[in-house]
Amino acid sequence: MNPYYPAVKQECPSREKQPVMVDMPQPIEGLHEAGPPPFLTKIYDMVDDHSVDHIVSWSRGGQSFVVWDPHAFSTNLLPRYFKHNNFSSFVRQLNTYEVSSFNNCW
Repeated sequence: MNPYYPAVKQECPSREKQPVMVDMPQPIEGLHEAGPPPFLTKIYDMVDDHSVDHIVSWSRGGQSFVVWDPHAFSTNLLPRYFKHNNFSSFVRQLNTYEVSSFNNCW
């Protein structure tokens, strides 16, 4: 008994603690695998959409893409996939990726 708190009594006598089995959540398979950056994924989705081939499409070899109508690309497509419609910003960001980056992503 504690002399400073004489009215407090121990409610539960000390017992040996039994291990508690808890189902630990398991990580989702593939959650931490590296994939292509979102910017490249958006470009792929945009260019791979055949309904906009008159604006942007894959080149004949399929190793690059061609923007056929920069104005429509800026005003119609960029805002669908990105938070802006600035063609220059898109090209600037695209230029930050080396050609070898694209080959490793797909």
